[in-house]
Amino acid sequence: MLRKLGAGAVVGAWVWPWCPVGVAPAVAAGVGAAVLGAVAPTARTGAAAFFVAGLMLGGALVARVPAGPEVVGEVRVRGVVATAAEGRRADVELAALGRPGEAPLPASGRLRVIFPGRPPPAGTSVLVAGEARRIDPTHLPGRPAPLIEAARAGVRSEVLARDAARLGRPRPPPDLSAARHAALLRAFVDGDATALDADEVALLKRTGTWHVVSISGLHVGLGAAFGYGLVWLLTRPLVLVWRSDAFRWITALGGLLGAAGYADLADWGVPARRAVWMAGAALVATAGSRTLHSGKALALSALGVLFVEPGAVGSLGFQLSFSGLLGMILVGPRLARLVPPDLPGGARWVANGVVSSLGATLGTLPVVALNFQSLSWLTPVANLWAVPWLASLATPLAVLAAALTGAPQRLVLAFADAAVDVGLFGLRLVDVPPLAPAVGTVGALVLLASLGLWRREWLALGLVASGLAWPRRTPSELVVTFLAIGQGDAAIAEWPDGRVWLVDGGPPGPGLLRYLRGRGIRRLDTVFLSHLHPDHFGGLVPVVAELDVRLLVADALPAELELGRVSEWSIRHPDLVLPQTGFVAEEENDRSLVLRLRQGNRSLLLVGDAERDEEAALVRAHGAALRADVLKLGHHGSRTSSTGPLLAAVHPAAVVVSAGFDNRYRHPHGETLARVGLLLPATQVWRTDLDGSVEVRTDGRELSVRALGGPERWRGR
Repeated sequence: MLRKLGAGAVVGAWVWPWCPVGVAPAVAAGVGAAVLGAVAPTARTGAAAFFVAGLMLGGALVARVPAGPEVVGEVRVRGVVATAAEGRRADVELAALGRPGEAPLPASGRLRVIFPGRPPPAGTSVLVAGEARRIDPTHLPGRPAPLIEAARAGVRSEVLARDAARLGRPRPPPDLSAARHAALLRAFVDGDATALDADEVALLKRTGTWHVVSISGLHVGLGAAFGYGLVWLLTRPLVLVWRSDAFRWITALGGLLGAAGYADLADWGVPARRAVWMAGAALVATAGSRTLHSGKALALSALGVLFVEPGAVGSLGFQLSFSGLLGMILVGPRLARLVPPDLPGGARWVANGVVSSLGATLGTLPVVALNFQSLSWLTPVANLWAVPWLASLATPLAVLAAALTGAPQRLVLAFADAAVDVGLFGLRLVDVPPLAPAVGTVGALVLLASLGLWRREWLALGLVASGLAWPRRTPSELVVTFLAIGQGDAAIAEWPDGRVWLVDGGPPGPGLLRYLRGRGIRRLDTVFLSHLHPDHFGGLVPVVAELDVRLLVADALPAELELGRVSEWSIRHPDLVLPQTGFVAEEENDRSLVLRLRQGNRSLLLVGDAERDEEAALVRAHGAALRADVLKLGHHGSRTSSTGPLLAAVHPAAVVVSAGFDNRYRHPHGETLARVGLLLPATQVWRTDLDGSVEVRTDGRELSVRALGGPERWRGR
């Protein structure tokens, strides 16, 4: 029943933001369900009751986290780092909060802090100064919602820190500067990957071996083995004169202290916490002469992590860590049956290693396909090589070297460097272009469900294949989606005949590419680049590099945009609306390509970042012919765009503003919105910063506009 309780707690913590329940009702319902499970007449009923008890327990754990304050503007924060770092981000438990020049006042709850560099370890007291802002609620359709993740952690605001000082005496990092691979060896010791060589980072990620840098089960297991072995050696003389079961418990305690000590080096990240709980459960079972089922150990570790940090259930570290182990537990044994029992020892060890790695790969596939969309098909082979050389050999040598100085340290580091050289050499041999498995939320759930069906391998494989290759449904009408991509422009047009057009790509980053892949879009018929500003072409760079593009329409190309997979480039297109001949733009915004999308009697006009000069030229050249049902306002709704003459000529029924949440330009400008309201009082105004992505549908006669995945309101807080 422990497994059902653990699974229920994870699900309960996950769904709490959508179904918030108070602590007291959740605890009461959980206790009632547990009692019902204990006296249930059948095992199936008891399992269901314990799962419900877990649901209530997970919800109660999240509900007990106090909501942090909502603050905006310049602040000074004093508190304690409460979570392990995720990049430059960590949550800080508040002790005091104030404005610059004012005495800070006692405060409670948490703020999310984006540190200037790597965040300090969890438990470190810090003093932070920076600009506070609300959590950005916007997200692309089908992608994880920031407010939901923040709700679980009790966070309502984040601080972009300019200065961050540690209070107290910081722990010095290990000095491994005498090694050729000093940065990588330090990452093996304490998880600090900030100084790693970019090529080495890319190699580890492409081959699926990045986990050797993350302090996880293997590293914590080494710490547990060291502590266990050391105490065992120290207690052997006493065992010879006094035999007692207490020594087993003392030795187990040594192993637990070793595991906790190594986890402390990793700032108690989710994988390290999970590993400590599992190691503790295994050590207790060993001391008590019992056998602990791996599924129960996993459930116990999940409950332990949730008790300490219930918001961790939404983190990628939690999802990757636990899904990988789940795959090893559920899928690994089924795959192991395919290994011939009469294999010689060495070959059997290789086969079992590949099977274990393949199980972990299939376990993490739902998370990888949804969030990263990059997977090496040789990952099991790469791990079979990397784990012995990098994790099992280089890592303990680096830990040993960190405790030494002088000639002994240099000798140990020489062996560690040699192990890294061999490990990286093997990884380069299996470094092949990665696959791009991509799914949306539904596809990820299908892949997750397949893990529980590996007793019927063909059914599970069928679910995996269907989840990854689910065909994109072609709409029966024109669908144009203005994406909530941040402070920039990106819109996708899907035509009834199957064509897919992309207009601009938003700011730099992989978000647009991952969204398109998650939608099942692998090929773009036409890509339009309105003008050469990075908030319009930045997201196109990875899209054009990774997807097939039949036609790219642009007046000019930025240096960052390579045409490797573009079949044709043109500066003209029949659907472009160009200003009158002789118009010479003085600013880049006024060079924007203007595009009309037409389906039957309905049309949309997208004007890029056109400002008053280009708008005036458009009105002179086309006048009332600019009429459209939907207008995408120019330059994110700035005060220098959307002039009265253009609004009067287009006379749209709806306008769309593409702008980032709380952007520093304060787009859209109040003056522009007032002008739209005055000249077009019946026109609907849609904003990606407030409404999320905006979808326009038309069959040529009827037209509808709606928000997709708009910002979720703060639930239960």
